[in-house]
Amino acid sequence: MKHHFKPVRISWRLLLLTLHVFNGFILAVCFLRDKIHPDTLAARLSLWWHKGICNIFGVKIKTSGDINQVPTLFVVNHISWFDIPALGSTVPVHFLSKDEVNSWPVIGLIAKKAGTLFIKRGARGAAEQSLSEITNSLKNGSHVIIFPEGTTTDGTSVKRFHSRLFQAAIDAAVPVQAVALTYPHPEGVHPKAPFIGDTQFLESTLDMISEKNMEVSLNFLAAIDSQGHSRDELATITHNKILLSITNNKTLN
Repeated sequence: MKHHFKPVRISWRLLLLTLHVFNGFILAVCFLRDKIHPDTLAARLSLWWHKGICNIFGVKIKTSGDINQVPTLFVVNHISWFDIPALGSTVPVHFLSKDEVNSWPVIGLIAKKAGTLFIKRGARGAAEQSLSEITNSLKNGSHVIIFPEGTTTDGTSVKRFHSRLFQAAIDAAVPVQAVALTYPHPEGVHPKAPFIGDTQFLESTLDMISEKNMEVSLNFLAAIDSQGHSRDELATITHNKILLSITNNKTLN
């Protein structure tokens, strides 16, 4: 019976996921206008939709620390594509994503309508354009999340943070808050969440959706006043905070 339940679980969750994505498409077209401000209908819809994704995948989100309520540049280590619904279910934000997502059917439109900021990596002036868009979003009262490693890891380490986009917090005069993200799992069990190497999106989705119980831990660390710091200093401080949090979490487990 146990062996038969897994395919049923996958099929049921895929059906629910398809319906939920369709609902997101309708809501995005009708109600979202490229901006996610806290305490608005768009923010509530965004939180609801991301929470729905987490529920369908059977993922429990565990948060600790105080989430900054004023416009903030959130800085997070990056492990999986699922980091986005996990974070989006907790705080209404603008994400920075690679430009290819903008061309994805349905998902691209939902992301754009939800205020995702797209970056054309490698294109001339791309970083400057992204910096300008992030700064404007922060000045206009929105939260923004960036993954300054620029890639995903297996969660056991934190790569060097690229500092360029930290300038947005300085220019917009908003705080920076580091968030240590982990996918807790029993010792000796290989986690399905990391989206690394040659793993394809569909393969990763099927792996994760087949899991019975998964958890994402989001540790919101003390916010930092961006004023009086250089972008390199902010990158170093947040990197060290996240690395220390992850290291301490391993020790406790």
